[in-house]
Amino acid sequence: RILQRPEIRRLIPSDMDFVWSARHEFIAEGKKYYTLYAVKKTPELTGGVIVDARETIDPSTNQPIVQMEMNSEGARDWARITGANVGKRIAILMDNACFSAPVVRTKIIGGNSQIEGMANVDEARLLAIVLRAGALPAPVDIIQQTTVGPSLGEDSISKGLWSVFVAFGLTILFMVFYYNMGGTMADVALILNLLFVLAVLAAFQGTLTLPGIAGILLSIAVAVDANVLIYERIREESAGGKTISAALDAGYTKAFSAIFDSNLTSFITGIVLYQFGSGPVQGFALTLMIGIAASMFSAIVITRVIFEIMIERGKKLSFG
Repeated sequence: RILQRPEIRRLIPSDMDFVWSARHEFIAEGKKYYTLYAVKKTPELTGGVIVDARETIDPSTNQPIVQMEMNSEGARDWARITGANVGKRIAILMDNACFSAPVVRTKIIGGNSQIEGMANVDEARLLAIVLRAGALPAPVDIIQQTTVGPSLGEDSISKGLWSVFVAFGLTILFMVFYYNMGGTMADVALILNLLFVLAVLAAFQGTLTLPGIAGILLSIAVAVDANVLIYERIREESAGGKTISAALDAGYTKAFSAIFDSNLTSFITGIVLYQFGSGPVQGFALTLMIGIAASMFSAIVITRVIFEIMIERGKKLSFG
């Protein structure tokens, strides 16, 4: 209302307009407070020059960023605009709302930009969507709109977690039944493997999504596969007449190359999925890579240490 007063309007330049931030900055006493931005009425650049925009994590700071790519025409204008506004803010608008107003650090040549300052991955994802939406060649008309309640997503997550528990329980029972004492130790390593994955996700404040749950399930299978390879080798060496200590050493040594090769192949696949995928695919790839690294450690190091301690104490080992 203040900006609409005639005496105030006379002080505002004719080419200037005001827009509110798309998201509230903070909440105080139950009220949401938004930031008001002064912008030019005519945009310096439109979203039509944007080729691609995607959210990712800056490996040097572990903070969410958005990488934006422009075509050759946009790159020329972008170099001019950023060069003339170093140290100033450039507002990113859609539907008369400001989604971001990053500060220009230096002149950007080539059309490839990196936007920082997002509070979390969700905010970076929203900004990437806004930038890609601005690149659409034609306006979008809403033909039909459907509101989905949060209970649907909560139900999906609950069923996904239930599937993890069922698969985990069945795997534990099979390993104990088929490999006896060896299977019990493998189950201990499997539990530690799951805890490692969850601990890493918690350390990076990762959100557990359905694709992430799928990655955890697959990592459990990878961990069990490593134990199966080792135990079958130990059983073969024991059948050849070696002592349990010699069979244990030979089993881990001979199975290592097969385990390493299979895990390395899966890890490279995870890297490719994380690099070229987006959103849910990246979540799946991240949990898969964390699970693979944890399974290598738990299957090769933890179980062997446990077995060697048991042998030193004269405990009887059985692998089915």
